[in-house]
Amino acid sequence: MLRIKEFAQLCGCSIYTLRYYDEIEVLKPAYVDQKSGYRFYEKAQKKEFIKIKQFQEIGFSIEDIKALDGKNDSDILKEIHFKIDRMKENTDKANELMKYYKEKETGK
Repeated sequence: MLRIKEFAQLCGCSIYTLRYYDEIEVLKPAYVDQKSGYRFYEKAQKKEFIKIKQFQEIGFSIEDIKALDGKNDSDILKEIHFKIDRMKENTDKANELMKYYKEKETGK
């Protein structure tokens, strides 16, 4: 078991992030000492932390991530595909805007 500070270092985040994740029930510690309130994590929980960060990197909010809890892999894949489709649409819109401003800049 790792104390919160050790687990934060392992994950490359702050203890405040882990406390927040615990508070909003996205990543709960493996054990909380009832007397001291100290949070303890297992090394294996790093995979869960990485998964949360990956979801965030592709545009999932914390609420989106919480909503995925308990869903089967097929449903999660559908959500990922939906997010990818939105990202593609946004990329197309950004490319259109870039084209507009490049043409405007060059006077075409």
